[in-house]
Amino acid sequence: MKLLPLCLSLCLVSAIACKHKSEIKSYDVAKDAPAAASETASPADPHAGMPGMTPGAPVGGDPHAGLSAEQLAAAGAGLSATPEFVDSAPAHWKKQALSPMRLASYHVEGDGGAMTDISFSILRRAPGSTLANVNRWRDQLGQPPLDEAALKTQSQAIKSSFGDAIAVDIEGITPAGDPLKDGRLIGAIADEGDNAWFFKMRGNAALIATEKANFLKWIETVKPAPPGAAAPAAPAAPATPATPATPATPATPATPATPAAVAAGDGSLTWTVPDGWVLAPAAAARYATLSVAGADGAKAELAISHFPGDVGGDLANVNRWRQQIGLAAVEAAALPPLVTKLSAGTVSFSLIDATGAEARLVAAWTRHGADTWFFKFSGSAALVAAEKAKFTAFIESVRFTKPE
Repeated sequence: MKLLPLCLSLCLVSAIACKHKSEIKSYDVAKDAPAAASETASPADPHAGMPGMTPGAPVGGDPHAGLSAEQLAAAGAGLSATPEFVDSAPAHWKKQALSPMRLASYHVEGDGGAMTDISFSILRRAPGSTLANVNRWRDQLGQPPLDEAALKTQSQAIKSSFGDAIAVDIEGITPAGDPLKDGRLIGAIADEGDNAWFFKMRGNAALIATEKANFLKWIETVKPAPPGAAAPAAPAAPATPATPATPATPATPATPATPAAVAAGDGSLTWTVPDGWVLAPAAAARYATLSVAGADGAKAELAISHFPGDVGGDLANVNRWRQQIGLAAVEAAALPPLVTKLSAGTVSFSLIDATGAEARLVAAWTRHGADTWFFKFSGSAALVAAEKAKFTAFIESVRFTKPE
């Protein structure tokens, strides 16, 4: 008789193990084209990465957790002040505060404390390949990686307002995972031009099964905002009575202005802005952007971003940048001669300079704490060449204000 409880226990363990095996499914989402006049706002960063979990969200709620990728802070007013899209979520989805990496964030609660987290984010070119991102998600759920052949057979291209995407449905949980908040993930990645769009729902497996249809329908509603969409203007402050004018004091001779180190974004950095460079409005997935224009109408910009981890490593980052200006990727053995070092105070930066047929790119990067910071200066080849010395001076002026 003692064998019966033992047999029942073994059967139960076997059933649980089977349930947690990976499953990737695919499905089609009808493309809902944006209005002819619509256009996507200028996207984000120099390459591609991700992250930052919304407080209180389910385990793994961050759309890019675990990636060698980005927790970005938008400069100035933040992402919510520069809407780039519209969407229509079910009434029972609870809108959450945006993190630096999220353009939409929702929370759904089920019976018994079950939870799931839903997010939409954009990055400028996905870090690594679609396969790398899918395998990152699989790793988060305790599943082994796929190879390219397996991904092709277990996923399918879908349509969204942001172009074709790869959609996957993964089931699994790590030993330390909370089944009320984790156990299944449905994600879709759309690459369109310079942008990578991520749709992700992760949480309790049963609740995700219930919300799957809502999630797919929601993807169809996410699209670029119509031109001119902007946050409501703040009410004007009441006028104050004029005060009597005071006699003017004699003017003192002007002294030449000295460039000063200024803080930007959330104050993590200070730097000295080169003459003629302008701090641009906040953009999604960037810490800050500076732009410069040439006399002939040529343009160049410096995109500043930071991401957790190494974002795939130096070789992956350099090759991504090279491909952006039409250059072929290089092998690992060819990388060291292309990278030089540049010091800014006590910080050492790596630097790459690459010129394509029409564009040139000079990028510097360094590790600070858990993040890698990227400074990518790109644009007209002639203008970037003319402004490279200013870019170098800018990097040399950078100082981190927060400890590692």
